[in-house]
Amino acid sequence: MFLRHYALLLFLALAAVAAEEGANHYRIKPRSSENDGSDPPTRKWPELIGLHDPGSQGNGWAREGLNHENWEVMNLPIHWEKAGLPEYDGVVWFRRTIEVPALMANAEATLELGAIDDMDVTWINGKRVGGHEQPGDHFTPRAYKLAPGALKPGRNNIAVRVFDHGHGGGIAQTHGKLELSGSGQKVSLAGPWHYKVGASLQILLSPENAISAQDAYQPFKGEFALKSNDVVAFAGGTNTVKQFESGFLETILTLESSERLYFRDLAWQADTVYLQQRPRNFGSHLDLLRRMGASIIIANFGQVEALDGATRLPHFLTAYGELLDHFEECTPRIVLVSPHRFEKPGDHLLPDLSQHNGDIAAYSEGIRQLAQQRGYLYVGMSQLDSSGWASSSSHLNSEGQWHWARNVASQLTEQPIPRRGTHFELLRKKIGQKNLLWRQHWRPTNWSFLYGNRQQVPSSRDHRPGQPRWFPREVNAIIPLIEQAEENIWKTGTQSQ
Repeated sequence: MFLRHYALLLFLALAAVAAEEGANHYRIKPRSSENDGSDPPTRKWPELIGLHDPGSQGNGWAREGLNHENWEVMNLPIHWEKAGLPEYDGVVWFRRTIEVPALMANAEATLELGAIDDMDVTWINGKRVGGHEQPGDHFTPRAYKLAPGALKPGRNNIAVRVFDHGHGGGIAQTHGKLELSGSGQKVSLAGPWHYKVGASLQILLSPENAISAQDAYQPFKGEFALKSNDVVAFAGGTNTVKQFESGFLETILTLESSERLYFRDLAWQADTVYLQQRPRNFGSHLDLLRRMGASIIIANFGQVEALDGATRLPHFLTAYGELLDHFEECTPRIVLVSPHRFEKPGDHLLPDLSQHNGDIAAYSEGIRQLAQQRGYLYVGMSQLDSSGWASSSSHLNSEGQWHWARNVASQLTEQPIPRRGTHFELLRKKIGQKNLLWRQHWRPTNWSFLYGNRQQVPSSRDHRPGQPRWFPREVNAIIPLIEQAEENIWKTGTQSQ
């Protein structure tokens, strides 16, 4: 027992050191007096590429049905400076169509692309299967595991987006192999590939692209279009808190998207559009949205506010608009989800909130008009039969959270909802583990050591030689754990169900 406890303390200590030394490498801004989230997040390469590379708009040049026969041809492996692109830095797309034997397609396989200089994202038949998008991986051989069903017998399309930010670039295979293998069979990938130049480094770093984060995102144009590395934030009250804990909506959207996504929660029990009660010095919604780098916000308010009656609707819409003004300082890509109908309780001793369903309908219509006026997406829930969704209280039970998530996702993506099978639940479990870490990071119980009058007080005895246990440092040490959990989620999500 002592050894286990000691090992845990040592692990947290090492994590704290790693978080302090490598804070600039993480997506989530650490908490500190110098970095309070008041500045927009610094852009990273994946975000810049997603905004300005023509092949990265929507499914773009990765989509399965794209005709690439009129592209230029390059024999790989080679650095592209030696094959027609001298002194070029930036994005180049490579595509190749291969024949896959049926035996290989029906089993696990491995796609190996060797070392790529510098970064890559790789798709097969329009579905992302892997990628290395951070600097420093130019000597790392790419080896992406493919679950059964990722390939299909016969013709398959491979698309690789390569980004080089200096010196040699391309699929050069300085290390590793360039082949597809599985079931004892191999398909060589050396030879002619079609390629097309995307956004150059000069375009990505041009002054006109160095705009603030709130200007970097364009509003949704009538559809829920997700981009690579989008950060989706949930805002709302108790039901939103419980939805984030359940992980249902996050699991569905993760499985339905071919892009790598990140999900964060800024909901709090009892939050309304009128009041978001926080501990002293905790910070505002906008502070946290900027720290997490939110690019999409899904907001769900009105459930509790509708109990005030339809006569208070104008006040509600005014307060909601003021809250949304703050959200828009971070991103205009916002989704408003209406409240759902109350269920008539089975226990006669409980109040019958279903008497307010007329108010729910009125508030939902007000929210719909608000979304239309501001150019947001709207998800209507007030007309759905919510029988069996609620527990003895007014809040959704587990089954209700599942149905709520299904309806929100189906209206947003218009795609079939993934089956709740073994793979779905495995992914949801990993999402739950990540979300627990996120909750411990952004709203820890011992808030007084972080925001209150005990910020300069050691939170325990020494756990490293000569150094006290400082709670702010411990909270920042959770960041690499969150991001490792997200890496595990991505690997699980890319497997076929």
